Amino acid sequence: MKKLYKVLIGGRSCNGGSMEWSLPKKKGREWIPGQWHVFDGELRLCHFGLHLTTSPFSWYKNDCVFYEAEATEIGEGDEKKCVARKVRLLKESPFPDWFKDCKLFIKSLSKIAWFKNDGRPLKEWKLFETREAAVDAAWDAVGAAAVAAAGAAASDAARNAAGAAAGAAAWDAAGDAAVDAAWAAASDAARNAASDAARAAARAAAWAAAWDAVGAAARDAEGAAALEVRILVCKGLKLDKKHIEHSKKRMEVWRKGYGLLCDVNGILYVYKAI
Repeated sequence: MKKLYKVLIGGRSCNGGSMEWSLPKKKGREWIPGQWHVFDGELRLCHFGLHLTTSPFSWYKNDCVFYEAEATEIGEGDEKKCVARKVRLLKESPFPDWFKDCKLFIKSLSKIAWFKNDGRPLKEWKLFETREAAVDAAWDAVGAAAVAAAGAAASDAARNAAGAAAGAAAWDAAGDAAVDAAWAAASDAARNAASDAARAAARAAAWAAAWDAVGAAARDAEGAAALEVRILVCKGLKLDKKHIEHSKKRMEVWRKGYGLLCDVNGILYVYKAI
């Protein structure tokens, strides 16, 4: 039987339910399980009973903790969860190293000075005053297809970085749900932070006119964050260093307070404002 887990934040379920769980405690190198919880009543998946999962990353939320669990009188279930009458938590289940790196990266996104140029753009960039000017230049340089594909470039680069065999190994080892959780968390954090900053920068302009540009800039940031997370997911695998460096250079643009549209023949098209 697959291992069972409970996903909690502050001792309570982060996906429904208000019960305060008895948490296991570590004594030396050993874990002392929490107390047994018993549900008295009809068991019904997603409605009544004590719910557990075999895929904890499917329920991942920031600041959550995974606990290995033991259960008796297990009722109905599906491929990701089940309901039981009697459950206790055995010990905390640590996140894999690559996911810890992803969490640190996601946390760092809140410290970026979004769209607050540091005044020190890199010489190798192709720098433009606005995103629109960068789009026009990229269009002139390589055509509409490259501009339209800019949002997907990060994902494509990550797949290339992993390579067919290495990429498959990473996804299998980590689990699709874990990869999705890390990618979604990073994408949301970057998109929301960039969107907030872009809205603030656009307040002087007519809001209706600025809205499309705000959304586009946020999607640019989301793409860069998603690429970096995919690189982190492949930690420990043989990756071509040029792809790792490519991801770092893309994120460096954002960390320096500029926006990144795309790259054309290896040259980053960067903009100062939306």
